[in-house]
Amino acid sequence: MKKLLSFTLFLLIGSVHAQYTLSGHVYDKSDGESLPGATLYLPEIKSGTATNSYGFYSVSPATNRFRVQVSYLGYQTIDTLIVLSENKTVNFYLFEDVGQLEEIEVTATPIELQEQVNSTRMGTIKLQPREISSIPTLGGESDLIKVAQLLPGVTSGNEGTTGMFVRGGTDDQNLVVLDDAVVYNIGHLFGFFSVFNSDAIKNVELVKGAFPADVGGRLSSVMDVRMNEGSSQRYNVRGGIGLLTSRLTIDGPVIPEKMSFMVAARRTYIDKVFQAVGVPLPYYFYDYNAKLNYKISENDRIYVSTYFGDDVLEFDETSDTDEGNEDLGFGFNLGNFTSTVRWNHIYKNKKTFSNVTLHQTRFKYDIAGNFINNDILIRSQIQDVGLTGDWEYFESPDNKFVFGAQAVGHFFRPNVISTSGEIGDFIENRKGQLIQNLEGAFYGGNERDLSDQLKINIGLRYSYTITKNKVYSGPEPRIAARYKFNDRHSVKASYSLMRQYMHRVSSSSIALPTDLWYPVTESIRPQYSHQISTGYTRIFPDEQVSITIETYYKSLANLIEYREGASLILNDNFENELLAGAGESFGLELLIRKNSGRFSGWASYSISKTSRQFDELNRGQIYPSKYDRRHVANLVSLFEFNDRVAFSAVWTYQSGANFTPLTGQFLMPNSSLTAVELIPIYDDRNGTTLGASHRLDINFILKPRGKRRFGGEWHIGAYNFYNRAAPFRVDVQNNGTAYEYVQQGLFGFIPSIAYNFNFSSK
Repeated sequence: MKKLLSFTLFLLIGSVHAQYTLSGHVYDKSDGESLPGATLYLPEIKSGTATNSYGFYSVSPATNRFRVQVSYLGYQTIDTLIVLSENKTVNFYLFEDVGQLEEIEVTATPIELQEQVNSTRMGTIKLQPREISSIPTLGGESDLIKVAQLLPGVTSGNEGTTGMFVRGGTDDQNLVVLDDAVVYNIGHLFGFFSVFNSDAIKNVELVKGAFPADVGGRLSSVMDVRMNEGSSQRYNVRGGIGLLTSRLTIDGPVIPEKMSFMVAARRTYIDKVFQAVGVPLPYYFYDYNAKLNYKISENDRIYVSTYFGDDVLEFDETSDTDEGNEDLGFGFNLGNFTSTVRWNHIYKNKKTFSNVTLHQTRFKYDIAGNFINNDILIRSQIQDVGLTGDWEYFESPDNKFVFGAQAVGHFFRPNVISTSGEIGDFIENRKGQLIQNLEGAFYGGNERDLSDQLKINIGLRYSYTITKNKVYSGPEPRIAARYKFNDRHSVKASYSLMRQYMHRVSSSSIALPTDLWYPVTESIRPQYSHQISTGYTRIFPDEQVSITIETYYKSLANLIEYREGASLILNDNFENELLAGAGESFGLELLIRKNSGRFSGWASYSISKTSRQFDELNRGQIYPSKYDRRHVANLVSLFEFNDRVAFSAVWTYQSGANFTPLTGQFLMPNSSLTAVELIPIYDDRNGTTLGASHRLDINFILKPRGKRRFGGEWHIGAYNFYNRAAPFRVDVQNNGTAYEYVQQGLFGFIPSIAYNFNFSSK
């Protein structure tokens, strides 16, 4: 027996030493940009992997001679034989598949679809720049947030806004990161445009469930947005001119094959357009993106990126009075700033990849006014400074580990007030209380195949926050499993516990400057949620179609609402205005998607129910969430007639939002018995539903003949093509005999035209 054990151990050790690692990156051949999420499939062993967020891969198969197929949507597939006699680094460069749609149908799509069956990921959807730029949106401006709202389980707040309510959560429960830096305000123009310039975006991933261990801090979703890195081989200029905005992006090499850059700028001229038609609207927004990446060596790379954007409203006029000319002014400035420095390192064993990130975020608003020698300035701000270390260890194609730690310091300063003039007798100057806390987490996870059919991804995240007088902490376990019947279909299940250590307090359904981010304190406890989901995935490789069905149940605790009639501005005692409660949501989501070929797009349908319960609201009874949209359906299509003409269309339907109706009034004497007052009578909170809404958006794309160094394309389309305005608010009107509710719509038929251009030095 001892000899047999020794011989077995010898074989095992020998096999381990004979196992070599193939690693490297997958790049776009034309400009050298890395391709995150590219698929590497080893057909002989029926296993594979995908590149991480930086395009890095590592595989250590049991055999040293194997074929590998490298695929990325919209690119030609590489199919090559690999022979390993030692650890080897191989970088794959993929050619974009322009004008070769049939080849995509035959090769790339089955590999891409196969990964959907093999993966344990649930509720995860990736968006490509092609989809974002082609899908029609409000004003003809490409907008990734508006595209994300067309995915199952995601609903918008009000018509045309960038609000995202994911699986029954609130808008502040979404973690949106741009190159690993948190973006606190994702909307321009009160939320009608997003802060993301589509020309500066490389790829987007939205996670709604089965959260991996390395993400946290929010309850409902994570949207990971990555900027373009800039071509290391050629100079590119691209941009667009539309009815409301224009944009320009430039990228190229600083040191060929070593260092590249990308800068992008965008500005709206809404103020100029309205001024031309005689309507004064002194409002505009602008934003900038910039990124620099430097390849120190084959194993080390540095990335530096930043974003800056502002919304500006400046109203100023002079009026004649008995005492002379008086100035009357009002305005606000609403701005985001993010910056990130990242270091990627590949260790000598070629199996371990690390990413260390230093990031900073600032979100602030200023509201200023002046009238009759009085001035007032109101300011609020939140600023983060954080450090993150992530490690990935690729033991084999069937076994991967992740671990790391995060720490971020939050600095809140709400309601800074400065006044001058007589108004100072009523409103005192105050610097605003500086509130600081430290939030962090440690995490680890393992994804492995237990058999050909069963794969699991198990992780544990331990998060904490340290406030002035209180420490909150707790575990956040996550587990996901996949059982594969065959290469065509599989079932999945997952569980996640999420914790959130800050809240956004808002008294409006649109993104107003007075929205406030507020941390947990001794009396305001962290939010947390439990989510259970199950799913079924089926692919049809010949038709290039995937079908996903998912169900979920989510319970939420320590949610925040404000008291009826609460005053949020000019108020330092927020905690006296806030209430804590609970909620739950459950639903079913269907997604049918076709990613490539002349005809592509998706159809999605969601049925869900979301409720809330607060002891001090609605008499303590359970009530529907405001954005409890029972049914949501979307049809998104893109058809390429030929190399020059394409057409895209979006049809969307959703049940109406809820509101609290006024059912009557009664008279009551005032306290001095000198007059009577009308006291309103309300029905149950959110007890009535607005009418359902649906609309059709269209977009024609006209391209030049052939592929040129300078090219341009026209986008001609319309938002709400058949002019059916969605209910936006409810007014009470007297029809002569009684009072009635009248639904007021927003955004009828809006035509758009834009010209997008690009230029390449090669």
